[in-house]
Amino acid sequence: MDDQHLFDEMLRVAEAVGVGVRVEPFETPATAGGGSCVLQGERLILIDAAAPLQVRTAALARALAELGVERVFMVPEAREVVEAMRGPRSGRRPT
Repeated sequence: MDDQHLFDEMLRVAEAVGVGVRVEPFETPATAGGGSCVLQGERLILIDAAAPLQVRTAALARALAELGVERVFMVPEAREVVEAMRGPRSGRRPT
């Protein structure tokens, strides 16, 4: 699966769990490409549009790993990336 399709799959998963994703150019570039936050009581994932696609995909995967998307279907390639972002808690390390 290419990077764009992987990113698109993760966007679909975020939508499936009811979390908005905004991809916008950051005024100050984010070193990690973005992440999740709570804005006016709602969970939101912000992604730096100026970051390379691989960095944006990793940022989205990290945010999804925090949300508990275990019960949402996603293609195996996306599941692998999201699970890798869970870090030491799941016994896996990000690649």
